[in-house]
Amino acid sequence: MSLLLREKGRVSGAFGAGLKPGGGGLPDISESPAGARGGAAGLAALRDRVRRIEQGSAAERRRSVAPLGLAALDAALPGGGLPLGALHEIEGERAEWDDGVTLGFCLALLTRLERAFPKADRKILWISRQGDLYPPALAGQGLDPGRFLMVRARADHEVLWAMEEGLRCNRLAAVVGEVEGLDRLAGRRLQLAAEGNGVTAFVLHRRFRPLRRGREASAALSRWRVTAAASRDALDARFIGRPQWRLDLLRCRGAAPGSWQVEWDDAACGFSLAPALRDGSLAAQPPARDGQTRGGGVVDFRHAV
Repeated sequence: MSLLLREKGRVSGAFGAGLKPGGGGLPDISESPAGARGGAAGLAALRDRVRRIEQGSAAERRRSVAPLGLAALDAALPGGGLPLGALHEIEGERAEWDDGVTLGFCLALLTRLERAFPKADRKILWISRQGDLYPPALAGQGLDPGRFLMVRARADHEVLWAMEEGLRCNRLAAVVGEVEGLDRLAGRRLQLAAEGNGVTAFVLHRRFRPLRRGREASAALSRWRVTAAASRDALDARFIGRPQWRLDLLRCRGAAPGSWQVEWDDAACGFSLAPALRDGSLAAQPPARDGQTRGGGVVDFRHAV
């Protein structure tokens, strides 16, 4: 009996010194000054980690970029160019499937990517719903058709599956997929796959029907809207002028939205500002909503044709 009383007193003394029953002999940090300081330090570390995630990690700030060759665009993008190893969304203003401006802008970005890394002999995987990519057009854009791997898919879920599988192959330079829509979960999976292997992904929104609801929340690093604009007459009136687009950067992680009206030079494989906007007046304005006009000679596509 005396032995049991002595053991009971020993356990009671231990609990009184800051131990909890069933805690395996661990001190209760909430009841000791040192434990309180440790908890406060842990909370501060957690807050700092959340802040770094929101602002972008150091690895993300050191992400490789492909300069677009236009100072106004590169200065607006994080790191001075199009971030690589990430997911980018490109949409057009029109709902028709044959809206070629999204395709043209994506090819222009691929051209700039190849110029940034000319020695990287890696393929480009293109997953298409319609299979209407024209090889001579690729050559006219400065791209080698022999470097393209074409996949035909029947539905969005097949396109997304093929994109995710392709992004796991680090021997590809880029993966392009044509879809009607991209939800946040699918976008997050593609973004993580692109970051994991350093392969750049492009999602082209090419729809069979008009968009009836608002845009889905995007997990992509950037989202662009491309609108066709009237090109200038070439010196020889028998040919049309250079492609001219209004680029709206709707969102970009680490950058502010912006708008530019640019021309694409096939021969130089580079962008240039439209002559009327070389003063940069358009870049300071937010992207225009559908049906609104904008200064500097830029109007909504439906009013420009």
